[in-house]
Amino acid sequence: MLLIWSGWGILVVPVIVGTAVVVGALSGFALRALGHPELTFVAVSLGLFAAAAANWLVGRRLNGTPPRELIDPVTNQRVLLRRLHKLFWIRMEYWSIPVALAAFVPLLALRNL
Repeated sequence: MLLIWSGWGILVVPVIVGTAVVVGALSGFALRALGHPELTFVAVSLGLFAAAAANWLVGRRLNGTPPRELIDPVTNQRVLLRRLHKLFWIRMEYWSIPVALAAFVPLLALRNL
């Protein structure tokens, strides 16, 4: 699989996958310990929501740094250098939107209970 990123945009993958797995597993164990093993799909949804939130925070933190200002000696114009962190030309924090939307898919199983 080909991944295209700029800056620290590659962090989208481990942040989303790692957070979703850890939070989903912990909440799944908690639901089973409370005697509700039929609600494990809620654990998947919680993991995806937590992953979206974690990715949003990391992306906003990385992309929120102020640009570096330089003066071009030839034209005397101001130049702003900004390093953006993207995965597939999409900023890190915006990857949280499809992940959060995907978190609603397991909740559709609530309609069948």
